[in-house]
Amino acid sequence: MKIKICDRYVRQARVYPAAIGVLPIFVLVSLSLKDCFTDYEIFFRSISSIFQLLGLAGVASLATGYFFTEIFRETSKWLLQYTKFGKDGSEFPTTKLLLWRNAEISNDYHDAICIKVKEEFGIRLPTREEEENDLENAKKVVVEVVRLMRQGTRQDKILRQYNIEFGFCRNCLGASVWSIVCIVAFFVINYFAALVPCWYVLVAFMAQIVLTVEVLAVMEKRALDYANCLLATFLSKGK
Repeated sequence: MKIKICDRYVRQARVYPAAIGVLPIFVLVSLSLKDCFTDYEIFFRSISSIFQLLGLAGVASLATGYFFTEIFRETSKWLLQYTKFGKDGSEFPTTKLLLWRNAEISNDYHDAICIKVKEEFGIRLPTREEEENDLENAKKVVVEVVRLMRQGTRQDKILRQYNIEFGFCRNCLGASVWSIVCIVAFFVINYFAALVPCWYVLVAFMAQIVLTVEVLAVMEKRALDYANCLLATFLSKGK
């Protein structure tokens, strides 16, 4: 599949998080190349050279992030998004908001959305009784309706920004999983080859763990923000 690097969503929600996710391992690899420089001691003492080294690692991680963006994206879906929100989207906040049992939106707001959905798509959202009798089918209908909502609101700039924020969190998690695996592998190699001081590897590992935990903590909030914005955007469409 062709990736459009100039597209804002692709850059901010796929390439950038992938680059951030793999940056620690590239810093470690860069630092392990000290034997390639005959004047490494002088090289390393220079502050400007340190920034150059980290800059090269950043460029390398950005290029790798672009190349592996789809791998990281699929990893995040299978390991995190699907397990948390369901592969079919039945546990996404967008689905939950439109189920009567969750009562996270008012009845009037829910009724207004039902009317709008019927007018726009000719589909009737399940009633409270239908949902109680067959929850799984109700979820399927809601998932299909949400998919149509997204198609009809793609051009909204505010909604797009919420989508980018959620995509960033999701794809950053996928990159972090691979980065942690690579750091562990580097630790094993470094244990025998002594390429860099062990504390370098530990710092990189802890930085990656902290990043992963922080992103996990905000991902669900970003998903809920997107869901609320989607419903509001859809309801106000055409007014």
